[in-house]
Amino acid sequence: MVQHGINQRKNLAMSLRRGGYSYSEIQKFVSVPKATLSYWFKDIKLSEAQLVRLQKKRNDAIQQGAQVRSKRVNEAIEKIERTSAKDIKEISKRELWLMGVMLYWRERVSDRDVKKGVKFTSSDPYLIRLFLKWLMEVGQLGEADVLCDILIEDDKKKAIGYWSEVTGFPQAVFTRVYVQKAKKKRKKRETKKAEFGLLRIRVKASSMLARQLSGWIMAIQNKI
Repeated sequence: MVQHGINQRKNLAMSLRRGGYSYSEIQKFVSVPKATLSYWFKDIKLSEAQLVRLQKKRNDAIQQGAQVRSKRVNEAIEKIERTSAKDIKEISKRELWLMGVMLYWRERVSDRDVKKGVKFTSSDPYLIRLFLKWLMEVGQLGEADVLCDILIEDDKKKAIGYWSEVTGFPQAVFTRVYVQKAKKKRKKRETKKAEFGLLRIRVKASSMLARQLSGWIMAIQNKI
C-alpha cells in the first residue's frame, strides 16, 4: 500500500513535470523533497517553450525576493531613523553655539580667512538654516547684518526664489548673484544637490567675530 501511494505521487509529479511545471508548483500537489523530484525527473526532457516559461518564473521569483528583501531593509532603516530621532530633544543654546563653531571651522581654510570676516557657503538648506540660526541667536545679529551671495550656473530667478524661501529673507536681499561657468558633467546625485547653486553667507564688519570663532576653535583643538 505504501509503495502504491509512492508510485501514485511519482506518476502525478512526472505528469506535471512533462506539462512544464516547476518544482515549487509540483510540490503544492506532491509533498516530497526537491531532491526526490530531481531524481524522478532526471530523464524528462522539456521543450524550449517550457524551459523559457520556467526561466521566466525563476526570474520573477528572484525579482520578487529582491523586492521583499528591499522592503524589509527599508522598513528596518525607517525604524532606526524613527528611534534615533527621539534622542534629539530641544537644542540648548550651548549645543547650538558648538554646532555653529564646528560649521565655521569646517568652512575656514586658513588663518587668513579670519581677516576676511565670517563666511559660510553651502548648497544644503538645512546647514544654511542652522548657521543663520547660530548668527541670530548666538551671535545676536539681525537680518541687516547679513549679506547673501548666490553662486549658480543657470536660472537665477529660480535660485533667488529658492534661497529666499530657505532663509526667510525677502528676494530683494539677494542682489548678488554670480553665474559660474558650467563644469564637467556631474553625477546625477551631485547635480540634484546643487540644482539651486550655492548660498554664501557673509557677515558685515565681522572680523572681531571671526577672531572670537578662531579662539574657540583653538580651544577645541587643545582639548582634542
